[in-house]
Amino acid sequence: MTADAPDTLVLLTPEAPYFCVGFHQDLASSLDIAWCRAAGLPIIRRRLGGGAVYLDRNQLFYQLITHRSRAPLAVESLYRRYLDGAVTTLRRLGLEARLSPPNEIEVAGRRIAGTGAGQIEQAVVVVGNILFDFDYRTMARAWPVPTESFRRLAEAGLRSSLTTLARELPEPPTTAEVCRHLVASYAASLGREIVPGELTGHERELLPGTEALLTSPEWVAREGTLRPAGLKISARVTVHHGEHATDEGMLHTTVRLRDGRIDEFVAQPTNESLAVALRGLDPAAAEARAAIHTHESIGARRDAWFQALSALTDGTGNGHLALPR
Repeated sequence: MTADAPDTLVLLTPEAPYFCVGFHQDLASSLDIAWCRAAGLPIIRRRLGGGAVYLDRNQLFYQLITHRSRAPLAVESLYRRYLDGAVTTLRRLGLEARLSPPNEIEVAGRRIAGTGAGQIEQAVVVVGNILFDFDYRTMARAWPVPTESFRRLAEAGLRSSLTTLARELPEPPTTAEVCRHLVASYAASLGREIVPGELTGHERELLPGTEALLTSPEWVAREGTLRPAGLKISARVTVHHGEHATDEGMLHTTVRLRDGRIDEFVAQPTNESLAVALRGLDPAAAEARAAIHTHESIGARRDAWFQALSALTDGTGNGHLALPR
């Protein structure tokens, strides 16, 4: 991309399924590498940030590429300009889609697309996808989870917070139909004509080297700096796991948060009545401490239970992250 190169809208669908990790991610904390290899699912590392994602033929991707001199500087403005066409497309399909700032596209409060943006040399790139359907089980199986309880809570959170055209529409559109809507919507939102194009000779020359880089073992396994203490399912849903030593042994706690409040809680030793009492509470707030201290089934370990719970979201627990935003 140079200042005189045309801005470009790319529409594409993967030929075969694979996983893609973000530029800054730690690979081993993001995906179960051995399982992915055994399942025959390749892993590549992209040059944009974000979390690990699963891609297959049930997803249509759009990529907007412009020179940095023509792109908004503010992140929210960038997303608002370049995701408007995708939101409009979903509305044309009959869905009440909206952009939840900065970059979550939602239908009825559930995410229906993954998006991201970044600068690669002179180019500013905004990417997103439209999910015709999604393999929730494969994505959940690929996470390197600390316990199966964690995986269960994470998969349930994924299914409840991520939707698709197949789930929302009685008759999902064809890929060609969505492509036509995307082109028309982006032409309208950007106020510019969009014409069919082909790769230039120079771009074709660069493709083999770029593919070799993004799939090379050294690049994919490069050291990452992103190891957040939690699995981000969406902007509203996260899953956390922690271990806390007490005089009577280890407490293992897993919690799924929705909008910062406990959606589901699992502990070892098991305490289902406490899980019910904590549902809907802020895990680090006084209300959670009160619920624990008034719960007689805990016995004398009330402080340990509260410390184990509050440590999940303050970075002191043992955390695991796999899915972006």
